Amino acid sequence: MTSSRSKASTSKRWLILALLLLGIGTAHADKRRRVVVLPFEGEKAEKFHDAVSKLVKKSHTVIAAEKWESAAEELSATSLTDKNIKKVAKKLKVDGVIEGKISKRRDEYIIKLKLHAGTTGEVAGSVNTKAEGPRLDGTASREVKDELITAIGELESNRGGGGDDEEEEAKPTKKKKGADVEEEEEETTSKKGTKKTKKGAEEEEEEVAAKPNKKKKGAEEEEEETKPAKGSKFGGGKMTKGADAEETAALKTKKDPEEEDENPLPKSKKRPTKAEEGEEGEETASKEEGEEIEEKAEPATKMDAATALSPGNRAIDVVLGASFNARRLSWKTDGDLAPSMGVVGTGKPPNYKGVPAPGAMLDLTAYPLAFGHKSTGMAKNFGLTAMYDQAVLISSKQNGETLDTKSQRYAFGAVFRYPFNKSATSPVVGASVRYGRQKFTIAGTATTTPDIPNVNYTMVDPAVFFRYPMGKITLNADLGVMFISNTGQMQKADAYGSASVNGFEGEFGGDYNITQSIILRGALRFERIGFKFNGNGMLSTGRDADPEQDVQGATDLYLGAAVTLGYLY
Repeated sequence: MTSSRSKASTSKRWLILALLLLGIGTAHADKRRRVVVLPFEGEKAEKFHDAVSKLVKKSHTVIAAEKWESAAEELSATSLTDKNIKKVAKKLKVDGVIEGKISKRRDEYIIKLKLHAGTTGEVAGSVNTKAEGPRLDGTASREVKDELITAIGELESNRGGGGDDEEEEAKPTKKKKGADVEEEEEETTSKKGTKKTKKGAEEEEEEVAAKPNKKKKGAEEEEEETKPAKGSKFGGGKMTKGADAEETAALKTKKDPEEEDENPLPKSKKRPTKAEEGEEGEETASKEEGEEIEEKAEPATKMDAATALSPGNRAIDVVLGASFNARRLSWKTDGDLAPSMGVVGTGKPPNYKGVPAPGAMLDLTAYPLAFGHKSTGMAKNFGLTAMYDQAVLISSKQNGETLDTKSQRYAFGAVFRYPFNKSATSPVVGASVRYGRQKFTIAGTATTTPDIPNVNYTMVDPAVFFRYPMGKITLNADLGVMFISNTGQMQKADAYGSASVNGFEGEFGGDYNITQSIILRGALRFERIGFKFNGNGMLSTGRDADPEQDVQGATDLYLGAAVTLGYLY
């Protein structure tokens, strides 16, 4: 009798110890919250985002931002209002949402973080700190831990029952701890009609130890319970254990909190309703694979509108509007060459001074692999470019007579850009190479022959460019050289003959965002083409009586401006 009582007492102690350990593990799990860290805004935002995510993962579960954005699009709740945050958090059963903004001030980075409660969408905590470089240094890391991580732990669970066991509340509590278990057993025994006598202390202890199914189980515990432990015997539907088997059963109730985090969803015996299946279908499927897999899977996410349409990420940049161009042509001649007396081909050739002529222009740049705004690789920065500029109201005068004039230019080619970082305010540098044609022709009449030869340039113009976004304004600068292979009539033998030709061009201006995708663009441009004649053309040597070369060179200069309306995608 003494031996039997000793075994029962040992079994009881083991059971109480297991229940206490289970309670501690559950309390730890209850404090673990599900958090979404949304992409940060600003300079070096991605580095700070990764650092904050790692800090949060140490004590809480981080859900991929892509999953949040996908759910937000489905619910038409993409803007970060309290109402939208609450709606999306309820669907994903997220307890907290973190947003951040990074700004650079001299050599310091200002870090501003906000924590929204999933149950209400309201701000539940914030952190304003700074770092000495583009990383979460010691001071900033401590402040994030002390303020943000603590605030996350105090968030109310958005899963109905708290902790990681979402369906735990659906099961009624069937087990009481300590002395309450014995009282419950005594009440149950007194109500049974088949048992008229009160059980002895030994029978009560054995009965308490023999009821492991009264305890709420996770997925791993149920599997353990269905397998016979070493030393256990099953017969007639009753399980009896020796002292070793009792210790094994008690130790199996102890669960490591880390294991509980890795597989937070127990197998529920409660059949979910159709509404719950519709609302939580995707979430439940992902949880069955384990939270650890979900945390590691962080594919590229779709950019926000401001970042997607920035100079470093936009897929389409097209403008259409008015242009204004004026031509200036001057000559380098011998000092003894007499002024022209109105006779074509004699004396110093006349200069050309045109007034700004209005025209229409189209300029298009497209980056095919940037469509969709999800690609972050270098390939999205290769694109195509094309432009066309045509004067619509232009004419020239000679000896008081008006002559029909045409001015036109087009070019097309390839372009590459390189943003300094992935933020909406990142400066961008790049280069392009285009093939183009440019002509300026003056038609004669029955009584007047122009004394200025026509030009029709064929060129390849490599260029570099720079874009600097500053909120709604973006500064633009382009600079290129012109490799000219043909000039048209200018270099023919009956004109000024062969020459060495070189040119360069530039454009400076800016964009103003009327909306995120509609811009107003203004630009000033210049173009200079220089000639150095070899002296084998009729007009370079025959403008006076002597056979010596009279015209050594020419400068063809174009000054212009443009005001256009543009569309970005």
